[in-house]
Amino acid sequence: MGAHEPRAAAPRQPERRPRRTGQPRRTSGHGRGTGLGRPQNPRHPTTAPGRTGRRPPRRADKVIDNIDHAIQDLRDLDDTDGSGTKALEWAGGLWQATARIVNGATGDNANVRRLHTAFIELSEQYGWMAFDNNLHPQAQRIYHTGMRLAAEKSPHPAARHATSNLLASAAYQAAWLGQHAEATVFLTVAERTNTAAGTTPALAAVIAERRLFAAGRCGDTEDLRRASDTAHEQLDKTGLGSGAPWWCQWLSHTAIDAATGRAWLAARQPHHAEPYLTRRVTATSLGYPRDHMLAVLDLADAHRQSGDTDRATQLHDTATTLAEHVDSPRAQLRLQQLATALTH
Repeated sequence: MGAHEPRAAAPRQPERRPRRTGQPRRTSGHGRGTGLGRPQNPRHPTTAPGRTGRRPPRRADKVIDNIDHAIQDLRDLDDTDGSGTKALEWAGGLWQATARIVNGATGDNANVRRLHTAFIELSEQYGWMAFDNNLHPQAQRIYHTGMRLAAEKSPHPAARHATSNLLASAAYQAAWLGQHAEATVFLTVAERTNTAAGTTPALAAVIAERRLFAAGRCGDTEDLRRASDTAHEQLDKTGLGSGAPWWCQWLSHTAIDAATGRAWLAARQPHHAEPYLTRRVTATSLGYPRDHMLAVLDLADAHRQSGDTDRATQLHDTATTLAEHVDSPRAQLRLQQLATALTH
């Protein structure tokens, strides 16, 4: 199927990842016995895993279970409530507490490998939340900390897959900022890392979806079409029981179509973008207010680019109302930018 043909509508998926379907919401404990509930300053992440220290404490598996559950709860919170100051503070506290535990872990056993994988996953999540707060240098430092741990200590497949996902998110931020060369490098390394770990089609689809947006941002329409097709094809290879990591199970054909619309919009081809973006607004849920607001803003911008300022203004007004329930500085800035564009 070509990139210019939206797929049939399916249950909506957010820009990034929804609550885990088919799984009960877990209780992280917020630091029961681990110190994970004490937030640190998220604007100045300084603690990073080092090379020395002790072995993980007794019952390390329980501590790591708490970290895993806390990461998943943090993702749920980010999707449903946004990544504003309070959520970012919790993420920062969890990230720094986990870094201290990593610093105290030596050797190469199952728990140490799980701990390294968890820290890489958490670095991806915390970096994304800093990005959503427009804290771009901080987000880049967080991403690079996760990359450094992966390069130094984590050659096993689970950590490599987590690293690929982190690189894909770093590429999305780079593309958002117009750093096209950096985005290309991150995506290339993400693909190679996924291959080296044993290719996971669902993760390959996530990487292709990120490449799709990056292609739109730099106006490469051929790569845009190719990446859209690749994302759909890789997702088709993913079935139930595929063993795909839980953090890449958010992706659907509907989400890929939404990304295709955003990519065409970024490439300043609103007539290609509008069918995708219209379907995205219909598919998004008020249960994910940030995603719904961004969908409305993208469709408004498409109408603005095509010259229909009346419809664009109507949609901007809708987004302004939605903004009252969205705790996302990135989405709020997008609203302001569109307002400015509509007055010029």
